[in-house]
Amino acid sequence: MTSWLDPKLDVVFKILFADPSNKDLLLSLLSAVLRPSEPIVKADVLNPDVPKELAGDKGIVLDLRLKLSGDRYVDVEMQSDPRQGVRKRALYYWARMYGQQLFRGMEYTALEPCVSIFFMGYSELPGKRFHSIFRVLEVHDQELYGDQLELHMVELPKVPGLAGAAKEAEDPEGQLAAWGTFLMARSEEALQELAMMNPVFEKAKKALEALSGRPDVQEIARQRELALLTYKLELGEARAAGKVEGKAEALVLVLERRFGKLPSDLLTRVGEAKTAQLEAWLERAVDGGTLDAVFDPPSQH
Repeated sequence: MTSWLDPKLDVVFKILFADPSNKDLLLSLLSAVLRPSEPIVKADVLNPDVPKELAGDKGIVLDLRLKLSGDRYVDVEMQSDPRQGVRKRALYYWARMYGQQLFRGMEYTALEPCVSIFFMGYSELPGKRFHSIFRVLEVHDQELYGDQLELHMVELPKVPGLAGAAKEAEDPEGQLAAWGTFLMARSEEALQELAMMNPVFEKAKKALEALSGRPDVQEIARQRELALLTYKLELGEARAAGKVEGKAEALVLVLERRFGKLPSDLLTRVGEAKTAQLEAWLERAVDGGTLDAVFDPPSQH
């Protein structure tokens, strides 16, 4: 039985969509977000590599920088958990991408539009809309300042799931709902149901399965999860001054990213646990193949 890697983990997301053999998946994902008037036929990945040592750096951002036909630049980032200042960072990354086009002696007219796309494994904005688009507009009559800045936020917990994906033919956001469902899926059954609706997700399922079976990618993903766990522990301890609540929150975040929503009995166990028990569970949370392996591992006797 396949132990699926989580495509919401930024390093898995990047390896999956930066692979040249998955270019059609990347184009499908971009088309679902951008909904271009003409098909996207070119998306060159400018930073395809993921050096193994970077996966363990909790401060690094593993984005996917792309150049589309017409010299349009797109930056795609998977942000699975909340981080402070994410909206300011989104603007900073856009500004850096925009400014890097211009060299000494070039005219400003040479600047091409830049787009930032954020997939979020949590809810960042109020309201129920799962796909938000930001541009620069005049506040009174909504006149568009220009096409140079465009920022998309796709909040995965708000995706309507298979019901929304099934409306793909008549709903402009249906294809994006289908991709959101794929990214949120945590079982082979859910992936298979989606694959039966559209051939592109049959390939996406096979690509994720092949990636999940590679020991090198498994190790990179494990190192990345450890780095993010360390970050959350440090953040939790800073916020809770070392209290048990900080470790409990970190444990739930890690487990729900790996296994989906936790059942109420496990949430109760986490809430009632002491510090030593929480630390033991946290150590097993990254490598444990099942919830039972985390909470009730077999005896070593």
